[in-house]
Amino acid sequence: MTAPARRIAAESLAPADLVERMLEQTLALTGIVRRETGLLRDRAQPQVAALQPEKIRIANDYAMDAQAIHGRKDLIDRAPSERVSKLKSAMIELDRALAENVEALTAARSVSEGLIRMVANAMTERAAPTLGYGRDAAPAVRRPGNPSTPASLTLDARY
Repeated sequence: MTAPARRIAAESLAPADLVERMLEQTLALTGIVRRETGLLRDRAQPQVAALQPEKIRIANDYAMDAQAIHGRKDLIDRAPSERVSKLKSAMIELDRALAENVEALTAARSVSEGLIRMVANAMTERAAPTLGYGRDAAPAVRRPGNPSTPASLTLDARY
């Protein structure tokens, strides 16, 4: 296993090189976010999970460079204006991709919570005690199919 390449600090790069690195990171992050959004819509959770290490690595690098630039605008002030404009356009596209991703994540969360709530309600109904009295003021006998102990539940992640 090879060691990851050592990351060069934003302050150590020439302005044009920093803008180019930010552009590459922005495009890569946009691509990953779009793939994740598609997988979320397809309900492919294992593939979504597989994307996370790469997404986290690129997002962290992106955040460090963005924070450095935010703190010191002079890091990119001498970069070619057409490259800076391309970076700004790519960042706008990343914002759009992130907004779509939030919608897909919200929908997936809503579905998951709805399923959990439905199963919990069904289990609660099944385990609810029979209320009332039978003949001669004796407690009512539990109906068949309504056991006195809660039933177990098993979820299977297979598709």
